Amino acid sequence: SLEDFIQRMGDSDLNKRAVENFIKCGAMDCFGHHRSELLAVYDTMMDSIASTRKKNLEGQIGLFGMLDDDVSVSIPIPKRPELQRAELMLMEKETTGIYISGHPMDDYRNYLKNTHVVPIGTIVGEDSSYQDDQIISVAGIVQSVKMKTTRNNSMMAYVTLEDDTASIEMLAFSNVISQYGGYLRENQPVVITGRLSMRDDKEAQIVINRARPISDFSDPAEREEIAQKPTSQNGTLYLRLASESEPVYRKIKAIINMFPGDQQAVLFFVDTKLRRGTRCTLDSRMLDELVSVLGKENVV
Repeated sequence: SLEDFIQRMGDSDLNKRAVENFIKCGAMDCFGHHRSELLAVYDTMMDSIASTRKKNLEGQIGLFGMLDDDVSVSIPIPKRPELQRAELMLMEKETTGIYISGHPMDDYRNYLKNTHVVPIGTIVGEDSSYQDDQIISVAGIVQSVKMKTTRNNSMMAYVTLEDDTASIEMLAFSNVISQYGGYLRENQPVVITGRLSMRDDKEAQIVINRARPISDFSDPAEREEIAQKPTSQNGTLYLRLASESEPVYRKIKAIINMFPGDQQAVLFFVDTKLRRGTRCTLDSRMLDELVSVLGKENVV
C-alpha cells in the first residue's frame, strides 16, 4: 500500500514533492487506487507517519506502544472518481517529459481522417519527401509558446507542436498572433496550416499561416469541406487588385497559400496591367475570405 511504502522509506530523502510526482506519473498505480484518491490523501498520510516517527524517537510512547509493530493511525483512502484521461496524460508529461498511458492525439485521430493533415514525423524524418516553401498542414498539441519582440517592435512567437509521431517548431508573426493567438496556447489541440522552412543548417520549421482548433473537425460535413475538395474542377480564379505594392497584395498571397492545389488563379494589377499566375484549390472558404478583402466585384 502507499502507507506501507512511505513507512518503509523511513528517514530517506523521500519528500512530498517526490511522492506527488510518483503518483502523477502512474508509478503508484500498482496499489490499486485512482490517482485522484492517492493525491487527495498522500499529504495527510506522510504527516501522520512523520509525526508518529518523531514521537517514537522522543520516547513519548508507552511500553505497550513500543511492543506494537505499527503505532501510527491508519489513514483511510477516500473513494473518488478518477481524473479525466487528458489530465492524467498531462500530469505524466509534466513529471516525466513524455506521455505514458497514451497520447492526447488519440482522442482526435478520427477527426482528421480524409483531410490534408499529415503526421509531423513524415516532415522531420530523415527520409522526408517534403520541400522548402511547401504549404502543409499538421495537427497536434501545443507544447510551448515563447513570445519575442522583433527589431521593428512587433511580436512573434516560437510555438512547439507535438503529435504522436514527433514535434516541430513553428513561427507565428504578429498578424497570425492577432488573428489566431487564442488557439496558440499550451496544451491546446490545433490544426496548423503554414509554409515549410527546410534549411540545410537548421531543423524543419513551419511558418504559420492559419490555426484552427481540432474540434472544428469533429463534424463529418466540416471534415469533408476541410479536406479541400474543389468547388470547381476546371475553373480559373481571377482577382483584381489596385497595385502590387499595396499591403493588401501580401494578405491575398497569404490567403491563397493556405489552400494549396492544382487549379489556376490569376492576379491582375490595375496600375501596371500586369498579370501574375499561381496555383491553389478553389475552396469555398478561400473565396469567402478573398471576397471579404477585395469585394465581390474583384473576385471572379
